[in-house]
Amino acid sequence: MVNKGVYVLWLHLPHTAAVTVGKLGTYVFPPGVYAYAGSAQRNLRQRIARHWRLDKKLHWHIDYLRVEAELLGAVLLFNEEKEGECRFVQKLLHLPEACLPVPGFGASDCGCGGHLVYLPSLPPDLVSLGDAIHDIELGPAESLAFFYAGD
Repeated sequence: MVNKGVYVLWLHLPHTAAVTVGKLGTYVFPPGVYAYAGSAQRNLRQRIARHWRLDKKLHWHIDYLRVEAELLGAVLLFNEEKEGECRFVQKLLHLPEACLPVPGFGASDCGCGGHLVYLPSLPPDLVSLGDAIHDIELGPAESLAFFYAGD
């Protein structure tokens, strides 16, 4: 069974939060929806399970924001190469008002401007989030899996 690929975490920050993001420094994050693109060249399912947990050692940039933000869901593209996370971010940046809130966030191992996208005009509604991902052409549509932690 394939267990590697690219993922996007959909997060909702209900309030303004000052977050120290490891060595990047402290940033003020406005409330709203965020999308974080990452990859796992092995153990993709375990990586997503780790992102769901709040009780963990803070290691990746996203771990620091995750302390404050609710994880709405994740989209997985199995077998996608690591560079797919950069392409995913570029597609997300075409959404209305999308921007990179922290330079270099999650992109310490590539030349991207960052892998965290702030989507201020997108409500924390998973139907909208699900619709938004259909325009992102990284792999066959059947390779998308959507997970939701809500009721």
